[in-house]
Amino acid sequence: MDQPSESTALKRVIGVTSLGLNTVNLTIAAGIFGLPAIIAGILGAQGVLAYLVCAVLFGLVGLCFAEAGSRVGRAGGLYAYASVPFGPIVGGIAGTLLWTASGSVADAAIVNLLVDTLAAAMPALAAPWVRVVIILALFTTVALINIRGVTHGVRLSVALTIIKITPLALLVIGGLFVVDPAKLAWTSTPSLHSVGQAAVVLFYAFIGVEAALNMSGEIIRPSRTVPRGILLGLAIIVVLYMGLQLVAQGTLGAALPLSKAPLVDTANIVFGAWGGRLVVVAVAISASGCLAADMLSSPRVLHAFAEQRQLPHFLARVHPRFGTPAISIAVYAALCAAFALTGTFKQLLILSSSGSLVLYLICCLGVLKLRTMNVAQDNSPFKIPFGPVVPVTACLIIVWMLSTLSFREIWVTLAFISAVGIAYAVHDFRRATP
Repeated sequence: MDQPSESTALKRVIGVTSLGLNTVNLTIAAGIFGLPAIIAGILGAQGVLAYLVCAVLFGLVGLCFAEAGSRVGRAGGLYAYASVPFGPIVGGIAGTLLWTASGSVADAAIVNLLVDTLAAAMPALAAPWVRVVIILALFTTVALINIRGVTHGVRLSVALTIIKITPLALLVIGGLFVVDPAKLAWTSTPSLHSVGQAAVVLFYAFIGVEAALNMSGEIIRPSRTVPRGILLGLAIIVVLYMGLQLVAQGTLGAALPLSKAPLVDTANIVFGAWGGRLVVVAVAISASGCLAADMLSSPRVLHAFAEQRQLPHFLARVHPRFGTPAISIAVYAALCAAFALTGTFKQLLILSSSGSLVLYLICCLGVLKLRTMNVAQDNSPFKIPFGPVVPVTACLIIVWMLSTLSFREIWVTLAFISAVGIAYAVHDFRRATP
């Protein structure tokens, strides 16, 4: 059964390299600048194990994304991947998790971190009214760039990606020459539960892969572009992350868990004071780049919701000149700014990791259903080898990681998912009632 795209008004201009680099930009945010210390605090020199768990999981999930993306080409990314096999209620849950857990709330946190970084460097920017101006200016500027066209947004995203990963790559390369092998020695074997806890914490640094697929309605030849672009992006991310952890551990050693700015401290050892300042700049660029990339992709979820009449239909309107979902971009930017200005996003941060894990679980299960339904956007969709092994293995790893969460985190996640599910069930019932 063919699944035609419902977003024919959107222009398909995104290729393999653009999708891959946008995946990197959306994933590598400010969190990685502090996570090496946290991971070392849980696992010590064995911290690389958490990266291996996440690498395996995201490799498996990335393959599931690739197959789902090659079968379902309409806008919305994971929202579409859940809606087609499971219907509007599960799709509504997935889409809501997408633009809240890993979307607008995360953007608000990133922008606050960016403003704090700028204020630390230039104290005059710490005034409350200046903070408001910076936040509004950032979201307004990025929104306007993306409204003018997806090509402009992609170019901005790609440029910022290259700029922000360059100092991190240089840190890994330079650090290899000063690493002390003795500081990388394993003195004990961590428990499986500890590895799981560290992997859940580290999961924050990998969230973002799914957001790159929100532009699925604008991807050229999804069956070819999606698998290649996603796997390209994941390969860059995993190599860079593991390199940073090993270099930080190999230079700082026992001091790593105590560091408040581990990559800055590592750069000070590897390159001297100028290296530390370069990494501080990289924090600001990383935050800006992630914001630019998410503003390019997440509004497409609101656009897809509106196309399915699960949000007001005016959000589905496409700008007649630029061919972009201009209203969805503007609304999404306003929501992000509201969270950033009020700080109410803090309570939702609990949902970021657990909510995204649930989102991935839905997608992996959805691949199995899409195969059964024989959904295919193109004549020859990408199909993961080894039958159900990859999706089922990914699901088992996700369930294991969810089991390491605290009772409160699990309860909050289930409560949020239940509330969203009930809301969409009521909405669907009202639509079906004459």
